[in-house]
Amino acid sequence: MSEQHFVLAYDLGTSGVKAALVTMQGEAIHTATAEYPLYIPNPSWAEQDPELYWKAVCSVTKQVLKEAEVAPTAVKGLAFGTQWKAMIPLDKDGNVLRNAVIWLDARAGNQARRLNERFGEGMFNAADYWSKLMWLRENEPEIIEKADMILEVNSFLKWKATGVAAIDLSNCFVRSSDEKFDKLYEDIFAFADIPREKFPRTVASEELVGYVTEQAAEEMGLVKGIPVFGGDTDIKAITIGAGCCNVGDVHMYFGSSGWVGFTVPRVGEELYIAPFDEARDVKIFGMQAIGLSLNWVVRRFFGHEWDEMGGKVFDYVNEQIKDIPAGSEGVFATPWFYGDVPPLLSEEVRGTFINLGPQHDRRHMTRAIMEGVCYHLRYGTENICKEKGYPAPTVVNVIGGGSLSDIWMQTLADVLNISVRVPKSTKHAGAVGTAYNALIGLGICGDYNEVSKHLQIERSFEPIPENVAVYEKYFPLYVSIFERLDSLFTAMNGKKEVSE
Repeated sequence: MSEQHFVLAYDLGTSGVKAALVTMQGEAIHTATAEYPLYIPNPSWAEQDPELYWKAVCSVTKQVLKEAEVAPTAVKGLAFGTQWKAMIPLDKDGNVLRNAVIWLDARAGNQARRLNERFGEGMFNAADYWSKLMWLRENEPEIIEKADMILEVNSFLKWKATGVAAIDLSNCFVRSSDEKFDKLYEDIFAFADIPREKFPRTVASEELVGYVTEQAAEEMGLVKGIPVFGGDTDIKAITIGAGCCNVGDVHMYFGSSGWVGFTVPRVGEELYIAPFDEARDVKIFGMQAIGLSLNWVVRRFFGHEWDEMGGKVFDYVNEQIKDIPAGSEGVFATPWFYGDVPPLLSEEVRGTFINLGPQHDRRHMTRAIMEGVCYHLRYGTENICKEKGYPAPTVVNVIGGGSLSDIWMQTLADVLNISVRVPKSTKHAGAVGTAYNALIGLGICGDYNEVSKHLQIERSFEPIPENVAVYEKYFPLYVSIFERLDSLFTAMNGKKEVSE
């Protein structure tokens, strides 16, 4: 058994949870994963069973300790990094009252419309936390009445581990330290008739929340009394893991969903921003499906290979498309198989392939999906810079499973015409980012700004001039395509809300 000390960090997303044993120097030495299902009970709905989150956490904790041959006594702290904007109501006895309505859910279009009428057009959409809370009040009022607490994923896991209910700052959409913004929250919840006292207190990500209880220790395979810290949302965890905590840094995340994120001074009054701490926010342009879009096309066009190779199919796909030139010989793709979110798009958009001819095959269509993601991230980046007056980035750090593809990262560098850097252990960057909350809370690390000093860049990609020339020609065409299709998709797919 190792006598080295570790923190346990959890990266809990839509498809599963990863547990990482992280050294006191911030290095992930071993990880393990466990999956849980996603439920789609109605079109545009997305739910999960919170108890399965906890079971997966317990299972993966025992697994990672066993596989790494690390004693439970070597764990000196833990923190959770989770998907954000879920709703988990609990009764006074701690029973979960319904499945969690998660970030991907877009059922609350009617509620978003009325919130926009009250607070300002364009402020809310069907996937927003506040819209869905209002949907719950109007469609399942007994849940709100019975709820003693309404948690999200991170606070639910902390509560299971410690018995203490607390929402970390980066996951909090109920209260704000900014007086004017807090008043906006207060007005939103009053309009929706949701009592704010049902939501627990707010803590900093690095703040000590409580200690692992005897029951939780038995279930997780740990020892009683391990300190548990505030933790964070996946956006903050990924910002930390990408080494982009300093104001002015820019990162991109290529996970199931994804985004471009600008680390900026605290903004205050803006709903569409991810809190980092009392001094910083992360301004993002998000996409509903980055890795999910690639998975969609690979599963359908390389299904036989997927069944035979499992996860290695993506290496095979990269090898297959390497000779397809930039621009995919004129094929365009819109990577919206799971819709998207305003303000740049409506929720009704869908995936398309445009300009297919007899010379094209599955390789062109797969590469076109990769290019479509890069085009859309460029569009979002340029819009944020124009709207907010941010300087255009000259370099971006990219993490997530998609960053393992050299072809995709080279395409990103060519489409953006900037340097793209992929840190070491990119697939574990979210867990490592979360681990820093515990390392800072334990006093091992001074602050988040230290992370970039220890960041190791594993691969770098510089723009290739001849490819840049192709994408400079094609990018305006892509923008024209999606701007024209947006209204068409609204006409095709716009429908009366299920909840009405």
